[in-house]
Amino acid sequence: MSGPCTEISAVISAVFEPQLTLTDCMTVHRPPTQSQNQALETLVNEIMTQSQAHVAEPDLIRWHEDLRQRLEQLRQHPEQGLGFIEEHVRQATLELQRLLVQKAMQEKASTVDEHCPDCQGHLNHKTRNVSRGVEAYCGKVRLFRTHGWCPRCEQWVFPADRALGLREDSTASPLVQEMCALLVSKMPAEQAEAISLRVTGRSLSRSTLAREAQRQGDTAIEVRQRLVEAPVYLRPDAKTTTAAAAESSPPPFTLVIQIDAWNIRERDHWRETQRMRQRNEELNRWHWVYTATCFRLHQRCSKGRSKTKLRAVITERSYVATRGGIEPLTQQLYYEARARGLGQAQGVLVIADGAVWIWNLVQDRFQEAIQRLDLYHANTYLWAVANELHGAGSSEARRWVKPLLKQIRNDQVARVITQLEDLQPPLKAAAAKATKEAIEYYGNNRQRMKYKQARKDNEPVGSGAIESTCRQLQCRMKRCGQFWSTAGDEALLCLEMFWRNQRWELLFPHARLTAVANN
Repeated sequence: MSGPCTEISAVISAVFEPQLTLTDCMTVHRPPTQSQNQALETLVNEIMTQSQAHVAEPDLIRWHEDLRQRLEQLRQHPEQGLGFIEEHVRQATLELQRLLVQKAMQEKASTVDEHCPDCQGHLNHKTRNVSRGVEAYCGKVRLFRTHGWCPRCEQWVFPADRALGLREDSTASPLVQEMCALLVSKMPAEQAEAISLRVTGRSLSRSTLAREAQRQGDTAIEVRQRLVEAPVYLRPDAKTTTAAAAESSPPPFTLVIQIDAWNIRERDHWRETQRMRQRNEELNRWHWVYTATCFRLHQRCSKGRSKTKLRAVITERSYVATRGGIEPLTQQLYYEARARGLGQAQGVLVIADGAVWIWNLVQDRFQEAIQRLDLYHANTYLWAVANELHGAGSSEARRWVKPLLKQIRNDQVARVITQLEDLQPPLKAAAAKATKEAIEYYGNNRQRMKYKQARKDNEPVGSGAIESTCRQLQCRMKRCGQFWSTAGDEALLCLEMFWRNQRWELLFPHARLTAVANN
């Protein structure tokens, strides 16, 4: 890419590029020489000359004066280092960028045909040079475009707005919309307000951040629904040529799916708490967020400094999270599984806890899958019995539970159930309850507790991947004092899934220029 911005950046770099010699390294401070002053004047003159065709002369003169004053300040304060240089130049060039963006935006708008963008029909009652202010990343810019009535679609339209990707219900530019969506999906709007100012140099109010994030989240929900309903298209790897892909078939692999759910607090019956308590009505503000992840088994590897301190790392995987319920989760997970190669998989492995709804989902969409109960959840039931029998955290509890845990790992679930049944008659109420729950849990999931062969095949026996995913989402959605609405939390969850699944450019096409796949 070339143009005025590239040339200006090159000139600025040339001025500040150090020419180090042995004398320079030994000198603490050296005042600017006449040649350096001349280089500064040359910089300003070249910028003005190169930008004359793109920016109005009065605006360029004002920017030139601001840049001159900033550079003069840098010369007079030797204690200001590279950080000050970067900050001053960034602030000064924001105005130039704003002028260039405004000029380029207007030029593109002027070339748009005055037809309806939907039906391409002619517009009636046209009004030209209708002004609109746009909040761009570098400041507020102004656009003049044509407004007209489409008799076929029966709507008033701005063709230039559609061509530039400007929303009718927003004054933010696409890049600012993306900034708001990304920042608020990672942190509350109150924090994002300060972060956006510091990182981008652009002041965005918390109300603007929250409002734009909600808009983009609603759009993401619509795009997600279209993806789920449409056939899955698998893009070929950019590093693999078409001929090589045609000659070699994909090696056999196992697709691993993990499913779980966690609670989120919403504003149910807001401002009615006291009245409902007086009527003894139940308050239920916690609701399930259904979450899943899927990946290929060979994309799971170990990382660590020594063999005794290895941990599992997944290089690539897909994510699903929705507040909508089990059915939306099923549809979205099935889509992600197909995108991960479900149709080509040699086998499917599903790992989860003992929740009935999970295994009903698996039976519905993944009937041939191997079902495995998460080993950690299996162990917790034995620990509950041990703590009731011998006291929580006691050495007697550890001695009692250790052989039973070993039997669980060696697929001897029937022996464990028998030993638990032998404990029942003389037990106290709490211990009897824990024992009964453990027996029922193991009895219902006996066929899913096959861990011995899994270890030989280097397959996971726990659902740590989805547990960590749930925890990461909770760190954003379950902060102190946070209450959500269903529309609000679903919008942010959807944005986060687009980001994690590397489909961000489907929401913001300009993000393709710096997408991970291009690097």
